[in-house]
Amino acid sequence: MDRDLPTREPQLRQMAEAALARPGDVAAWPAKLREAWDAKRDRKGAAELAFLARMGLAVALASSVVDFLVVSEVAFQALLFRLLTIAPLTAVALVLLHKGRPGPAKAIITVTMSLFAASTIWLSSFATSDVIARFSMAVVVLMVIGLQTLPFSMTEKVRFALVFSLATFVAGIFPHPLPPILLLQHMIFCAIAMVGGLVLARRIWDYEARDFLRGLQQQFDREALEQSNALLRELSESDPLTGLPNRRTFERAFDECRAKAGTGTMAVMMIDLDRFKDFNDRYGHQAGDRCLMEVARALDRCIQPHGGHVARFGGEEFVALLPETGKCYCVIVAEEMRQTIAGLAIAVGPKAEAGITASIGIARSRGEHTMGELLARADEALYRAKHNGRNRVELAYAAVEELG
Repeated sequence: MDRDLPTREPQLRQMAEAALARPGDVAAWPAKLREAWDAKRDRKGAAELAFLARMGLAVALASSVVDFLVVSEVAFQALLFRLLTIAPLTAVALVLLHKGRPGPAKAIITVTMSLFAASTIWLSSFATSDVIARFSMAVVVLMVIGLQTLPFSMTEKVRFALVFSLATFVAGIFPHPLPPILLLQHMIFCAIAMVGGLVLARRIWDYEARDFLRGLQQQFDREALEQSNALLRELSESDPLTGLPNRRTFERAFDECRAKAGTGTMAVMMIDLDRFKDFNDRYGHQAGDRCLMEVARALDRCIQPHGGHVARFGGEEFVALLPETGKCYCVIVAEEMRQTIAGLAIAVGPKAEAGITASIGIARSRGEHTMGELLARADEALYRAKHNGRNRVELAYAAVEELG
């Protein structure tokens, strides 16, 4: 199924399901569905039509070998006629197909096949009755093949069959007429082949339309499944309340950051909201959730410009990762975070606002420590920040001693 079909059009799926009741009645389909069908057929049909045009020209010219063997006295005239008409018209059709104009190309191919059939009937008029019968049968078979292989709509196939049959009928009466009984036999064969060929073509058309509609439904199902999988991935990698990455995603970011940092310094920050339980008890859980979302957005705004990452670890606790570009640069960023959180005005009622503060502990490393080790150090620094009065930033002692 083509991936560029307009499957995201509103109600297109319902249109496809309704059309499956009468799949071959394309004219009754809604406009959007017909556009998708036409686009698919045009993309597929252009290449097929170009191949059939080249093949038809090759057959028209190669058949001259048989002509020279059977009706040598006029075979050269037939060959000249095909070179002067069918060959240039086929070239024009190929150019039109290359320029994306299948409509005129189809009309030209209808004419070229009809001219070939007409020249064959005209050639047979100079031969014996058995040759006329064989040539007539070959022309009828050609029409049936054309009805089944040409990537035309049903209306175009009916038009092709009528033009083809009329061309052979005219060639049978002018300029060198066939015997009346043989001409009548030929036209009867043409009529039978036309009806049978169109019935078979219609059946194939119905199958193609049904396959298209079912393929469209399958594409809808595939896209819906992909969207569901994407949503599941997002939910599994992010915190549902704040939208921040969760711990698992943060661990992956930590590994990537450590790999990129090499021997450079990076910092892990533990951020905990001060007295959040009191905030929750006083203003309610809705206000508490709003507070967490506001803090998450504030932290993300602070860390993003510095190429860092922030995640929610659960409850009122957040963690941030920062690749450092200068000595103790992490302290400056952490202080910015602390001040931003302290400046938040969180709505806790119709006309009421409240504030919140955060304590931050920092651990630094040159890549030799695991995330668990850095989190433990940052948690130790966070404990000191809480013990020393909250609403402050503390750097782990080990980070100062090892990195300066």
